[in-house]
Amino acid sequence: MDEYAIEAENINISFNGVRVLYDVDFKVKKGEIHALAGTNGAGKSTLVKIINGVYKRDSGSISIDGKPAVYDSPEGARETGIAMVFQDLSLIPTMTVAENVFLNANPYRKGFFIDDKKNAEKTKELLQLIGVDAEIRPWEPVEGMSIGKQQIVEIAKALSASPKILILDEPTASLSNNEIEQLFKVLAALKSKGISIIYITHYLQDIFKICDSLTLIRDGRTIFRHETDQIGISDLINSMTDTESKTFSWNRRQGIRTGVPLLEIKQLNTKRVENISLSVYPGEIVGIAGLLGSGRTELLRALFGIDKITGGEMFIDGKKVSVSSTTEAISRGIAMIPENRREQGLILDFPVGENMILSIFNRLKNFLVINDQKATELANGYIKALSVKTRGPKQIVRYLSGGNQQKVVVAKSLASDSKILLLDDPTFGVDVHAKQEIMKIIRDYAEKGNGVLLVSSEFNEIVNFCDSIYIMKKGQVTDFLTNRMSEDDLLYKVQTSGGIS
Repeated sequence: MDEYAIEAENINISFNGVRVLYDVDFKVKKGEIHALAGTNGAGKSTLVKIINGVYKRDSGSISIDGKPAVYDSPEGARETGIAMVFQDLSLIPTMTVAENVFLNANPYRKGFFIDDKKNAEKTKELLQLIGVDAEIRPWEPVEGMSIGKQQIVEIAKALSASPKILILDEPTASLSNNEIEQLFKVLAALKSKGISIIYITHYLQDIFKICDSLTLIRDGRTIFRHETDQIGISDLINSMTDTESKTFSWNRRQGIRTGVPLLEIKQLNTKRVENISLSVYPGEIVGIAGLLGSGRTELLRALFGIDKITGGEMFIDGKKVSVSSTTEAISRGIAMIPENRREQGLILDFPVGENMILSIFNRLKNFLVINDQKATELANGYIKALSVKTRGPKQIVRYLSGGNQQKVVVAKSLASDSKILLLDDPTFGVDVHAKQEIMKIIRDYAEKGNGVLLVSSEFNEIVNFCDSIYIMKKGQVTDFLTNRMSEDDLLYKVQTSGGIS
């Protein structure tokens, strides 16, 4: 009998001619919890989407219980015995637990009608299987449940298809410590039933708490497979980054943090962040390093007036201010480049020029009519200054490359005459050349005496680009760094930092 529940061998895939995975090998034993580790962009998500049937591999093979498995859709993967719980929960709040559990499966029926009683009985069996039937009941509405309980309902939903292999993508990102401990008990129960679990997380300490083994992927390649008792967290961190592959570096500047901060917050609170204090000085680029779910994006959203601030103080140029809306933030000289440029930063079917002037639309009105000449001159100026590759301001922004779309978002922020720029992963999904160009634009912006607060999932960007660094963990600032360090050192700090005393 084969000891592996799943074996993927020599997996290759390319997107638009760009190779993403290179002969990746990955295997998980029956009844084990196996971590898939790697930095942002290493290829983890691509690999599990191939395993789950979302992407079709270019070459390579997948075997389940030692037998070749052929499928090209999530439904085919489910029939083969594979289920996946994504980071973004897919529950319908107004439905009960039982209704959600059998939402995508074929529910039990009485003739043409759904047998609610039978579905509830089967849901209870699933909840008993994972040891939570006392805490979660089939008839309970999902709305009002904690995120931790909702995560467990998602697992029950995945188990409704009786999978042999369960994939969990960042399952603890939004959970409290108590909820994480409850989840770990659930996973241990599933393991005892012989279910194999593929566990993806950026929280490396969790790997050594719950996982039996791990595979490390870097730059689309398998680096190694180890039992967790054969490797330490420091060795894993050192292996996750390739210091020889840095594409650019900037000179960190010292002595900037003098005088009055351009932006300062004291003990700021929202629903997602707690007691945040930090400052940004004129000419400074400040980095925020943290894992998924650390609160880094939520902090920027609060500063830009999207998320409600429930406590604390905010100062601009030493003067206390309040920001309760994006309009108020813009009026205070704050601009933001969001994480998802396609959904939050651009109107894709509008021209380049119109996207660039969105933040100053009212300023360009002349008796309720836009001054087209002034708008065109402004757009052409930014197209030239930022080297946007486009046919002109009237080209629809949807048809630009990712890097050039991001430059349009940058131009929109710069057009607002802001003095504080909030950046949420500004180079995500763009090529190396576009990355360098965007970073140069941001550096030039700061050197004019403006301030930048930068969130990036790529720690090499933070260590090579930022003048000072705050570390965030579970909604709090846990450390502040000004000394130059390597990407490995920063990753270690993020994983182990416990708090500012």
